[in-house]
Amino acid sequence: MEKNKGSLICILIVIPMLNLLFMHYYFYFNKYLEWVWAYSEFVNICGVAFDFFVLFFISLLVARKNLKPALVVTQILTIIWSFVNVMYGRFFFQYMSISAVGEVQGLGNALVIDSIMSAFSWFDSFYLLSVFFFFLLFRFIHPCKLSNKSMIRLLGIPALSILMTFFAYSVYHFVHPHYRNNWELYKFRMHEFLYDPIRGGTPNLAHFQTGCIRVTLYEIYDMLHPQVLTIDQKKQIKEYYQDHSLRSTHHQRNPKIKNVIFILLESFLSEPIDLKVNGKEITPFLNSLKRDPDVYYNGNMISDIGCGESGDGQFLYMTGLLPLKYKMTVGQVNKHVLPSLPRILFKEMGIQNAEIIYPTMPNLWQQADMNIAYGINNSYSKIDIGRTKDCEVDDQSIFEFAIESLSNKSTTPFFALILSISGHSPYDHYKGENLFLGTADYPEEYLNYLNTCHYTDVQINKYFNALKTNDLYDNSLIIIASDHYAHLDMLKMSGKLSMHIPLFIINGEIHNKEAWEGEFHQLDVYTTLFDLLDIQQDWRGLGHTLLTPSYITSVNEEASRISSMIIEGDYFK
Repeated sequence: MEKNKGSLICILIVIPMLNLLFMHYYFYFNKYLEWVWAYSEFVNICGVAFDFFVLFFISLLVARKNLKPALVVTQILTIIWSFVNVMYGRFFFQYMSISAVGEVQGLGNALVIDSIMSAFSWFDSFYLLSVFFFFLLFRFIHPCKLSNKSMIRLLGIPALSILMTFFAYSVYHFVHPHYRNNWELYKFRMHEFLYDPIRGGTPNLAHFQTGCIRVTLYEIYDMLHPQVLTIDQKKQIKEYYQDHSLRSTHHQRNPKIKNVIFILLESFLSEPIDLKVNGKEITPFLNSLKRDPDVYYNGNMISDIGCGESGDGQFLYMTGLLPLKYKMTVGQVNKHVLPSLPRILFKEMGIQNAEIIYPTMPNLWQQADMNIAYGINNSYSKIDIGRTKDCEVDDQSIFEFAIESLSNKSTTPFFALILSISGHSPYDHYKGENLFLGTADYPEEYLNYLNTCHYTDVQINKYFNALKTNDLYDNSLIIIASDHYAHLDMLKMSGKLSMHIPLFIINGEIHNKEAWEGEFHQLDVYTTLFDLLDIQQDWRGLGHTLLTPSYITSVNEEASRISSMIIEGDYFK
C-alpha cells in the first residue's frame, strides 16, 4: 500500500514537470531557440527540475508542509506558466518576460487575441489531459505532512541540478578541441549559467537551458538595479557614434523637400514585390516604383527587431538604435526624450507638425507614450480612424484617413508616420479581392497573405495619387518600409521564402548605381535618411549609410552593446 502511494506521488510530481517540458519543447520543435549546443537538452532537464522543486518547496511552505495542497498549487502554477508562455510564444515567438508582463494591458487588443486564438492546435489538448490525469490520481492520495528532514532533502534536488548543469558544460568545454584552453569562455559561461542568463542576446535559449525561475529572478534584479553609466562608458558611446566615416557621404539634399512621409507596412516581405501568380502582379504599384529610376529600392533589408516586434520596428526607424533582445524596449524608454527622426526634423528642417496615424489602441505597446518620446505632437489612433469611418480599421480606412488629413498640409512642412495593419497575422483570411481562384500552387495562408499584400498595394497607390492631387508629392521625401518580416511558419512557407523586407525611398535624388544594392539592416535606414537630408549633427544613429556602394554591415556585438548601454543607461535623458 505504501509502495503504491509512493508511486502515485511520483507520478503526481512528474505531471507538473511535464507541463514545463511541454512549454520548453514547444519552443524547441518550432525552432524558436536561437541555437542549441550539444548539452542543451540535458541542462534543460536540469533547469526543469530546478524550477519544479523550487516551486514545490515554496508551495509546501505556504501549505505548512502539507503534501496534497502543495501538489495542487504546483500543478496549477506549472499549467498556467506553461500555457501562458506557449500562447505568448505563438504570437511573439519568445518566452514571456517580466517586461512583457508590464505590457499586459495591451494584450486585450482584438488583433492580439485573434492572432493567438487562431494558433490553437490539437496538441494543446495536452493541458486538458494533464489536468484530467493529475486530479484522477490525486483522489487516491491521503493527506500527509512532510518532516523538516524531508523538506531539507528537497532542497538538495535544485542544488544537484545546478551541479549537473556545470558538469555537463564542463565536459563539453574540455572535450571540445576549440574550447578546452579558453578559460575566459569557461568563466563567462559559468557566470551565465549561475547568474546572468540573458545578456547574451539569446533569450529563448537562456530560458530553455536555465529554466524560467533563474531568468525571472535576474530580470527582477535587473529592473531593480537600473544601469548607471560611468564616465568611461559615456566616452565609449560618444566615440562610437561620432565616427561618421560610414555614416555620411555628404549627399546634397533635394532642395524641393519640405516634408517627410514614412509609410510603415505591417509584416510586409520583399517576396510579393515583382511576384506574379497566374500572370497577375501581386503589387503592381510597388512594382512600378521599383522600376522607376528615380526611386531607390532595396529588397534585401534584414529585420533587427527583438521581442517587441512592431514596437521595435518603429523604434529602429525613429531612433537609429538596436532594440533590446531580452526585454521590451518600449517599457524601458517610454518616458525618455529620444533623439528621434521627427524631433530632429523639427530642429534641422523647420518641420512644424509631426503626426502619426496608427491602427491600434493607444495602450498597445505603450504607443501613446512612445509618440511623446519620439516628439510626435499629433497622434491619431484606432479610435480616431474608426470614428470617421463606420467600418473596421484596416489599410483602406487608414489610408483614407491619411488622405483626408492632407487637405490642411499644403503650406506647413510636416512629418507623417503612417502605420498599416492588414498584413498582420492570422492568415486564415484575406483583404480585398481574391486573385487566386482555383490556384493550389501555394498554401492557403500564403495566398491569403498575397491577396492582402495586393490590397495594401492598392491603398498605397490611392495615397500617392492624393499626394499628387494636393501638390505634396514632389516636395515630400517618402519612405516605404516594413516594420518586420512576416513569420514564415504562419504562412506555411518555412524554408521556402526569404525573410528580407523592402525599402523604398522616393524623391531622394539617389544615384542608384552609386548606392548599396546588397543586404543591409533596419538600423541603417535612420542613418541613411540623415545622410540623404544632409543633417549635420553628431548623433546620426548607429547604422551605416546606404548611399555608397562600399557599405559595411552595421549590426554586430559592439553596436548591440552600445545600444544596450544607451537604452538602459538612459544616455539621452
